[in-house]
Amino acid sequence: MLRRSIHQVQKVVAGVLPGVDLAVILMVEELKELLPKMEKVYDISLRHEIKGEEVPVGEKIFSIYEGHTDLIVKGAREVAFGHKVNLTTGRSNLILDCEMVDGNPKDSVLYEGVLERVRNDYGITPRDMVTDGGYASLRNQGKAKEYGIVNIIFNKIVGSLRNLVTSANLETRLKKWRSGIEAVISNVKRGFSLFRCDWKGREHFDAKVLWSVIAYNLRVMTGFMLKKLMPQLQ
Repeated sequence: MLRRSIHQVQKVVAGVLPGVDLAVILMVEELKELLPKMEKVYDISLRHEIKGEEVPVGEKIFSIYEGHTDLIVKGAREVAFGHKVNLTTGRSNLILDCEMVDGNPKDSVLYEGVLERVRNDYGITPRDMVTDGGYASLRNQGKAKEYGIVNIIFNKIVGSLRNLVTSANLETRLKKWRSGIEAVISNVKRGFSLFRCDWKGREHFDAKVLWSVIAYNLRVMTGFMLKKLMPQLQ
């Protein structure tokens, strides 16, 4: 049935004559752009449903109109479509680093990149670092030590891995602070409509995320300055 529909579209595209209505020409141009994606959907369906192949995720297409869309699966949560965004914040609640990730890599492979960018962008190495349990690994702990971080805490750990921290009290405080980061993430998502991006194309998706982060940071800095100025204005 799909193959028949593709053939019909091919005939329509090939049979359009010059001088037809502009609306028809625009519709045909859109069909021309969709034809390669139709072929890809047909190929994926044939390989998986008829031939029984396990089609790699990287070869699949999850959106006809936004071909860059990735499949995001995190634990037992519901499957999402879009792009994973990796955020880093500090005591100021400013977002210090924002990375739009291709595919659906494990959080643990993103850890070292954050260390490198924070050091390169700000010229400092934080004394403390606390992350979600998904970033936890002996390798990442070793990398953090190489960078000179003293307190290296993962919110959840498994196996033989243990958090490196100077006191149990500090570990508790940092874990509580980590829980508070959820408010920052929620603030960005709800305050700047990042639950869904309606800007077309991957470049525009990235731009939407980055402009939202910039706007959020400006709001945080404005709030900080107003708090300092309020006593002088009263």
